[in-house]
Formats: sequence, C-alpha cells, structure tokens
Amino acid sequence: MIATWADHELSYLEIGDGAAMPGRKPIVRETSCALYVNGQRWVSLLCTPADLDTLALGFLRTEGLIESLDDVAELRVRHHGETSVAIRLKQGDLTLPRRPPLPSACIGGQTFSQRVRASYRLPAGLRLTPAQIYDQMARMLAHTADLYHDMGGFHVAALSDGQTLLLTAYDVGRHNAVDRLAGLSLVRSVPTAGGMLLVTGRVSTEMLHKAARLGIPLVASRNSPTEPAVRLAREWGVTLCGYVRGRRMHLYSAPERLGFDPTAVQVAS
Repeated sequence: MIATWADHELSYLEIGDGAAMPGRKPIVRETSCALYVNGQRWVSLLCTPADLDTLALGFLRTEGLIESLDDVAELRVRHHGETSVAIRLKQGDLTLPRRPPLPSACIGGQTFSQRVRASYRLPAGLRLTPAQIYDQMARMLAHTADLYHDMGGFHVAALSDGQTLLLTAYDVGRHNAVDRLAGLSLVRSVPTAGGMLLVTGRVSTEMLHKAARLGIPLVASRNSPTEPAVRLAREWGVTLCGYVRGRRMHLYSAPERLGFDPTAVQVAS
C-alpha cells in the first residue's frame, strides 16, 4: 500500500528565517469509495485509494455484518469511473442497517446511547505493564517514521500482543486505519480478540466501538479520548490509555489490567 502513496508529489514553498525555498515531496492521496453490499449502495468512505478490499472487509466486520471471510461470497474492487467495492454476502436476505452515505469515515452512524445498549463486556484476562505499552507505541511509530517524515498526513493503527506488533495499517482517516486492521486480520488469519490496539488518532466512541467488536480490551492512543469514549470504556471494561508519549500516559479506565487499583479512575472521575 505504501508504494501507491508515493507516486504523487506536490511542490510547495518552505518558509523559514525570512526566506522561501522551493520544495517537493510525496503527498498522501485520498478518494471517495462507494461500498455496495448485496447490490445495494450502502456507504461512501473518504480513504486512501489502496487495498480497498481489506478496508471494506474491516468496515463490514466492525459494523457487525460479517464475522469472518466465510460470510463473504464475492468481493470486487472497481477503479474505473466510480471507485467502489462490491461485496456479496452469503446471507442474501440480510437487511442492511439504515445508515446514510458517509462523507467521511470519521462520522459515525450510531449514537452514544445506541452503543451503550450494545453492552459489551471485555474479558479481564489481558495483563500488561505500562512499559509494554510505551514500548509497543514506540515500535509502531518507529515502523512508520520514515514514511511520516517523507510524507505525513495519515493515521496509523496497529495490533499488538504486548510483545510484538502483529499487524499495522495506514489511512488518511483514523477510523479507516482501524477498519483496515480489522480486514487485514481476517485476510492474514491473525486473531484480534484479547490484543492491544495502538492508534495515532483521537479515540471517539466509534473508535472504541470498533475495538470492542474486535474483542480488543485495551486501546492506547498518542492522542486524547473524547469524554463519551471514556464513559463507554468504563461501562464496557476497556482499558483506555491516552497521550501515550515517551514514558508517560493518561489511564482512564479499567486500570487493573495494568496492575493498578480499579477504584483509582473512579475517584478521579
């Protein structure tokens, strides 16, 4: 996927110290991709125009329409005219959730109250240390450092078991990056349940919802969570870490997975 990002360059002026110098570097691409399910146009996503098959599979997975590749009968990616992905599911009589086309994958289709009613409760089995979170976040950033230096403008999501980065995905949209990770895990047969999700973007309720659907009990971000996302994390038992930078972070929920008193975040709320 990375190679397709680097085939477009943009010229610009670099301003500094009272001078303007011409520059030229690769720039991240973006397109609108229509997703058809069982012949029906369901949503449109703004995304990076590469590996659209894994993005579509992951989106259907985090939206609850599929659980595995066995649920998919056919998938076709089209780049002529309208960029689109057409997926035919084995369950032909499936009623698609009523959801308008999205101008961006960063806009969710469910309300906070609808997500609360989902009543996820993530298992408490995962146990990590803060040092493991710092280490895995650093590994993810190091993995993408050269690309980000050359181009920037994208978000990263990674799946880790606390020791190793198992999968890494990139996209202009933070939600898309998680969906790509979900699709990639299906294609490569890498389980997500019980793992750790590392992301560079803000953690919204939709981001947390996607993690919960994947059975991921710990989400760590370089950025901040929203207040509703923290509430959901506490309701569902997801360990939510924000501002993971260097050897520091903010721990908002389910601190027992990291060896801390479970009442600590309640007192601090």
